[in-house]
Amino acid sequence: MKNNVLKDETKSNKIKDFFHKIFYRNVVVSVDEFNKPTKIIEKKRSKALLFTLLILLVFFGSFYFVDLPNRVAIDQFGIIFEQMFKPNPYSLKTWPRYWDYLFNSAVPAIGQTIEMVFIGTLFGTILAIPLFMLASKNISKHSYIYMPVRVIMDIVRSIPTYVLALMSVAFFGIGSTAGIMAIIIFTMGIMFKLMFEYLDTLDMNAFEACLSCGASRFEAAKISLFPDANPMLISNFIYTFEINVRASVILAWANAGGIGSLLKTAMAAMQYDKVGAILIPLFIVVFILQLISSFLRRKVL
Repeated sequence: MKNNVLKDETKSNKIKDFFHKIFYRNVVVSVDEFNKPTKIIEKKRSKALLFTLLILLVFFGSFYFVDLPNRVAIDQFGIIFEQMFKPNPYSLKTWPRYWDYLFNSAVPAIGQTIEMVFIGTLFGTILAIPLFMLASKNISKHSYIYMPVRVIMDIVRSIPTYVLALMSVAFFGIGSTAGIMAIIIFTMGIMFKLMFEYLDTLDMNAFEACLSCGASRFEAAKISLFPDANPMLISNFIYTFEINVRASVILAWANAGGIGSLLKTAMAAMQYDKVGAILIPLFIVVFILQLISSFLRRKVL
């Protein structure tokens, strides 16, 4: 029995020594005249290598759960890319029809998509304002108020955009209304998360001073917190609008309207010249929005 206990202790000590060597290393501080160490200290090893190995282990281990294709047709990429930017004999056929489709079909659809995204982002932001105020510990104070709001909105944020679009289609039918509702809910989740975390970092001295002078919590927030929070609110609104323009393409796969409807139809018919005619103005719009967004956020902040 004693021998078994000693073996277990020895094994445990070896494991501890192993992990100790992983996390600590010996460093020679000084040596004598014969170049022999006279003082050695232990220092923690850099964890960069350990984290790198852990990330690589998780990365390669994840392939165990992924079904990889037997063959990837990389050669088709160049062929499809070439077909996207010239008329297809079985689709648009000529350059005049290609440009006509781009300007008279793709561009108006993108305009409608931007309108849909703007309405959804605006209403989603407005609905998020009372929610992130209730969720802020600095404003609500009581956990029985802010915790339920946070939990409910965390559940809402966990729902993917595609699922939100499917649910909206089920309630409102096929069309832009479903897309707008999906964007509203998605925007509420993003704005809620960004803003209540920002409010929790604000200096509350001015807020407490307003309360001590007899102001209500809303009045105190309006006077002391809103001037600091408004620029961040506008900045996050612009950022979310930019995200929603990109995400709007996904809505078509749930029949929720937008430019993605044209893209879905063209891809289903393998009419890659139409796909290219849609992607060209879409890329230009996203690029312009990125420039405008960056400029406005710099001005606001």
